[in-house]
Amino acid sequence: AEYMGKHQTAMSSLALLGVVVLALCAMGQYTQPFTRTLEVTDPPMTGADVTILLNLVVRCPAVTTKVNLSSSTYDSTAAAAVSQLQSSLGLKATGVADAATTNATLAKYISDGWVDPAPTIPGGDYLYKVWVPVFSNRSIQTTGFLYDRFGNELLNFTARTQGQPDADGNPLNMLAGDGSTPTGLCTFDLNSPEPDYVDFGPFPINRAVQGLEGNMAFVISDIRDGILLHTGEWPGWQPPMPMPNSHGCIHSWFESIEDIWQTLVGLGVEVRPNPFGQLPYPYKPQGILSVQQMD
Repeated sequence: AEYMGKHQTAMSSLALLGVVVLALCAMGQYTQPFTRTLEVTDPPMTGADVTILLNLVVRCPAVTTKVNLSSSTYDSTAAAAVSQLQSSLGLKATGVADAATTNATLAKYISDGWVDPAPTIPGGDYLYKVWVPVFSNRSIQTTGFLYDRFGNELLNFTARTQGQPDADGNPLNMLAGDGSTPTGLCTFDLNSPEPDYVDFGPFPINRAVQGLEGNMAFVISDIRDGILLHTGEWPGWQPPMPMPNSHGCIHSWFESIEDIWQTLVGLGVEVRPNPFGQLPYPYKPQGILSVQQMD
C-alpha cells in the first residue's frame, strides 16, 4: 500500500523522462552511459557501452539475431540486431547506433522487469537477503527489508537509491557511472567500515559483488563497482530529512546501518576485511541483494 500510494508520482516521473528523452533525440544529444555513435569499424569499436547496448537490444521482441551478451565488440552481428531494433522503434534500419537509437532504446528498455521471489533467497548457500523496492523516480525514498536465509523478515529501513546528476542537472540513470542503484539481483557481502566516516559512516558496510539477474547481471561489477549499503555523517542531515544522493550506493539512516550490521553478525555473517574495490572479489559472498522497480 505504501508503494502504490506513490504510483501516481512515479508515473508522472516516467512521463517527464519520456519528454526529456524525446528532446534529446531531437537535438542529437547522447544520454549516458552512451556518449558516442556505435558502428562497424576496422578495427572494431569496443567498450562497456557496447555490452550495455546489446543487453538492452535483446529485450526487444523484434530482435531475432543471436548476440553474445558478454561481448564488448560492435561487430556485424551487433549491427544486425540494432537494425532490427531500429525498425521496431520506427527508426531507419542502418545498424548504426546513433544518439536517436540509444536514447530511444533507453526510454523503452532500461527497465529490466526483475521481480523478486520474496521472501525466498534464489539459489546458493546465502545467509541473508536485502530487498529494496524502488521507483523510476529515485527521489522517492522507499523501505528496504532484511531477511534471514529462511525468508523471515528481520528488520526494515529507509533507503535512498538516487545517483548524481549529469552536467545539465538531470538525474543519471542506473546504467550510467555515478547513476542510481541498478535494479536486479546480485551477491552481497558484509565488509569492515570505510575509512571516510563522513561519507560512509562508522559501521560495517554491505558491498554488491557480482550481478546475477536483471540490469545488475551485466553492470556489476565489470562496469559499475563500489555499490554499497551504508550511511554517513552527512553535514546538516538528520532523520527524517531526505538523504543525500549517492554515486550508485544505497543510503540509509545511521541507526539502521548499525542495526543491519549487528543483526547480520547475530546470524553468523562474518565482517570481511574491506577490499576497497579489489577485483576479483577475494571472498565468498554471504548474502544477496535484490533491487526491484515497482512501476
